[in-house]
Amino acid sequence: MPEKQCFSCGKLKANRTCQICEADLCKSCTQFLEEDSFSFLKTIPDSLRHSTYCNPCFDEKVAPELSTYEETLERAKKIFVFFKTQRKPFPLIKKSRERVDAKNCPDRDETILRLAFFAAEQEFNAIVEVDITQEKIRNQGYEKSNFSGTGFPAHIDESKMYWDRD
Repeated sequence: MPEKQCFSCGKLKANRTCQICEADLCKSCTQFLEEDSFSFLKTIPDSLRHSTYCNPCFDEKVAPELSTYEETLERAKKIFVFFKTQRKPFPLIKKSRERVDAKNCPDRDETILRLAFFAAEQEFNAIVEVDITQEKIRNQGYEKSNFSGTGFPAHIDESKMYWDRD
């Protein structure tokens, strides 16, 4: 059986295939994408579900989506979070009518970050009426927790926020 030639560099050690264009690739020319690279998206497009890409397919289809995803994730980390039990008023400008929810998260912080990510995707700067619930799951002697949360994306006026001073 003859060896395959790499699409990118021309070496005769192509043992991988681009999962979009099906070009033969060697390991050094293959762009790898981790399974959890787009884990916060509700639905992952088919072109982003693969793990190996050639450079042109990666640059054309994956790189722009990955940079957008990372920008949204950075915005989500800066989102204001107001819990349902919070009694202090906040300067609300606009609240979404559609509730966002995150289910089956391994910890509380990831649940909040997922809710914030959904708000950041919709160009909101806060998430209000956040309610986090914990479910304990026992499997014989082993116990783990699943967290779920809900909230409403919202716009708040940052300039009118009262910052507590130490």
